[in-house]
Amino acid sequence: MIRSALFALLATLLLATAACTSDPKPAPVASAGQQDPELVRLNQLLEKDPQNDSLLFKRAQLFHNAQGFDEALVDLANAINRDSLHHPEYYHLLADVLIDYARPNDSKRAIEVLQSAARIFPNRIPTLLKLSEFQLIVLHHTDALSTLDKVLRIDPQNAEGYFMAGRVALDMGDTTRAISVLQKSVQLDADNNDAWRFLGRIFAQKNNPVAVQYFDNALRIDSTDLATREFKAAFYKRRGEFDKAFATYRDIIIRNPDYSNAYFDIGTIYLELDSLQKAYDNYSLAITTDPLFIKAYYFRGQSSELMGNMEAALADYTQANKMSPNYEEPKAALERLKKK
Repeated sequence: MIRSALFALLATLLLATAACTSDPKPAPVASAGQQDPELVRLNQLLEKDPQNDSLLFKRAQLFHNAQGFDEALVDLANAINRDSLHHPEYYHLLADVLIDYARPNDSKRAIEVLQSAARIFPNRIPTLLKLSEFQLIVLHHTDALSTLDKVLRIDPQNAEGYFMAGRVALDMGDTTRAISVLQKSVQLDADNNDAWRFLGRIFAQKNNPVAVQYFDNALRIDSTDLATREFKAAFYKRRGEFDKAFATYRDIIIRNPDYSNAYFDIGTIYLELDSLQKAYDNYSLAITTDPLFIKAYYFRGQSSELMGNMEAALADYTQANKMSPNYEEPKAALERLKKK
């Protein structure tokens, strides 16, 4: 029964795919005018052995990485048709392709694929964890918790299971439960920097200084994690500990001079301190490193307006409004300046 349901799903996927053909696929471009040599190699091998599910899977990986979703779907459907009972990774990639393709009902299809995999491999924890993650993505919280309950029945000490349960609880707004299971996760696996970061963010929202310890634990595991450094800096900023915030943001910039959010947040601190020229300069750096940073244009406009440079303010408000017509603040600022 599982097998017939699976084949029906695969048939649906193939019918929904624009490139429903077994002809050799066009290779993604590796560089200007050149085909990806690995894909060329796989195409040649599949011409000789078109039933080889392993080769089909490898080619699907390349197509997925190149956003050739239609081609990847065809290869994966064919690979699973050839061997549906021994390769959970085929189902995992098929779900990833669907969720990334993001056509109508693709998220539903991705869940169905992983549910099929979970029925075929009922005790395989990585498959159950992936199913729970996708259920969380589509906000099926009850289903995700049910799947994680299966994980923890199979392995009561599974750190990733507790981590996922913490993510689900946090998404549901239950921070007390989230803290409990995330702390259980790091007790079982002290090297899960994602769990430490989530704990830091929860305690930062509570304005609890212990957040810094959690962020530091995450950075102990991965010192290159600039997102965690940004969360830590933002926590200092929120508490008014500006010297610590500046130091943390500058540390980020040393590690990545193009990290536009750091310049922007430094600008907002200077704006709050009425250091208007410094605020303007940092917003300018945010725009230089990210020309599409809409909020930076608006806040740079604020800095200019407060310094009395209405022409520069008008230019930045206009740019922000042009880039995002539904962004209310620059629209209101333009109307205010026009009345003057």
